[in-house]
Amino acid sequence: MRYLIDGEYMTKKEITSLIILIGVIAFGTYHYLNRTYSMEKSRFQMDTIVKISATAKSKDVGQKIDKVFDYIGTLERNLTEYNKESWLYQINHSQETRFAMLPDAYPLFALSDSLYRMTGGSFDITVKPVFDLWMFDTSTPRLPDSLLIKKTLKFVGYNQVRFDHKYLYKPVGVQFTFGALAKGYILDKAHAYMLSLGLNKGYIDCHSSMTFFGNKLLPEIVGIQHPRKMNDIIATLKVENNSIGTSGDYQQYFDLNGRRYHHILDAHTGMPNDSVYSVTVLNPSALLADGLSTAFFLMSPEQVITTCQKLPNTDAIIYFSRNGSIVSLKSQGIRHILQNEKG
Repeated sequence: MRYLIDGEYMTKKEITSLIILIGVIAFGTYHYLNRTYSMEKSRFQMDTIVKISATAKSKDVGQKIDKVFDYIGTLERNLTEYNKESWLYQINHSQETRFAMLPDAYPLFALSDSLYRMTGGSFDITVKPVFDLWMFDTSTPRLPDSLLIKKTLKFVGYNQVRFDHKYLYKPVGVQFTFGALAKGYILDKAHAYMLSLGLNKGYIDCHSSMTFFGNKLLPEIVGIQHPRKMNDIIATLKVENNSIGTSGDYQQYFDLNGRRYHHILDAHTGMPNDSVYSVTVLNPSALLADGLSTAFFLMSPEQVITTCQKLPNTDAIIYFSRNGSIVSLKSQGIRHILQNEKG
């Protein structure tokens, strides 16, 4: 059969070929107009290797990632207690009692207040003076004198702190650490900054905190560090556009006389909790995931699971010691995304 098109006769086979050609051209045009460029870069920041992966429609995706690293650096410099020029260092070492609130610090103080109450005061960002007694970063670790810990604990107590959007009030001698919160907060801010640059898909990975966004295809497979085997993972999770925070007793620690002493201190005692090994939390907010992972570390595993049921969009898996073995408790949502777990 032949068909008349623009005054010319074409066979059915020729029409089919023309339709296929048009389809190929349309498909190619669509992909050309919607082509994307991807890149991954790493930089040492926040005391770890930060990895950023991003996808964008512009070729300068690498330059935009560099801008994100610079942005992270600016936030870090203001929120660290170790930079003598930082806002946090200045208030920690001041003899004043009232300070202008740093806008980036306010969300950290607000969340700290909630976590302090949730844990009955065990989570407390004013624990810094006691934390400094432990000197985890030295090559010759030793236990702080118990009387010195008791004496220093008088400077610890978030109930002594008052704050609002304009001002922070604290007694002289009270010092803060944002170690349990800053990474998560910076990841949330950096994520928003990436979106403003047109980086609409990617992730930021700074080891203990991660955030994934914009992936419309396959979920990311994320491994949970084995708490006693440094080159192994104990479980893997399928993560879809979410944030993850992990706190573990293997991050800053030393072993002495058969016991592990780590950096997550209970503010009531100035001592680490020695029954929990690690806590991994999932939440859309990297700040919440980061803060909750530390707060949960200071709670009983059963309390963790009960608390997760009350918090929206929050799941956790906690590894702890029972009869000399590593066991876990999981919130209901973790069970749906758990790929595998070693016994």
